[in-house]
Amino acid sequence: MRKLIAALTLTTGLIMTAGNTFASPTTEFEKGATSLEIGSTLNSKVSGRGTVSADVTGKSGFKATVTTGLNDHLALQYKQGMFISEDSTLTMMTLSNTPVTMTTYAKATPRDLNLLYKINPNLTFIAGYEDTKISYGKYVNDASKSALHFGLTGSQKLNDKITMFATLIGGKDVLLKELGVSYKMSTSTTFNLSYAERKVANLDLITPSPYFSPGKEDYTMKGISCLFAFKL
Repeated sequence: MRKLIAALTLTTGLIMTAGNTFASPTTEFEKGATSLEIGSTLNSKVSGRGTVSADVTGKSGFKATVTTGLNDHLALQYKQGMFISEDSTLTMMTLSNTPVTMTTYAKATPRDLNLLYKINPNLTFIAGYEDTKISYGKYVNDASKSALHFGLTGSQKLNDKITMFATLIGGKDVLLKELGVSYKMSTSTTFNLSYAERKVANLDLITPSPYFSPGKEDYTMKGISCLFAFKL
């Protein structure tokens, strides 16, 4: 049962990785200017420490971001994702010493709402609220994590098409570090590629089984984020 719980809880990291928050160089700080970013997180690696300790690899999933400029310095951003882990088939022993094989997965729907403030052309301040709802199937109770977060994104143009950017965002029990590159494909389309490491602490770990006590789990998530941005 402990191996099953470990596999289930750690797959949430894939989902959280996909919920990374950043103000990419494609953000338009003009009243009414709107952009859509859509893509996924690839090659997710997740480690969990707490009630259980283990490491897993999971599936990528889809995520989308809509950002609208309010004026020359402010923009409003909404992010939504839906991600599912790889199925895990595990064998456990019952109290009567009978092996039982189970296959299940984890699923989550992260959401972020952010206010972006352009300090100067190369630096953006981020303030927002994140909420991630996680479903584990019948073996672990559903869990959620919500927090306010604050941070900065810095960017530097290398030439007319390529811009480097870096982000640091934190809040109570949440932290994100990200480094990426943005490639301008056309006047209205940009491709953003980044490597991110995100930490989420004190996530509930509760099972319906009376044989295990409730606990907490800390996660470290790493992955490659790939997003296409379109000006609407």
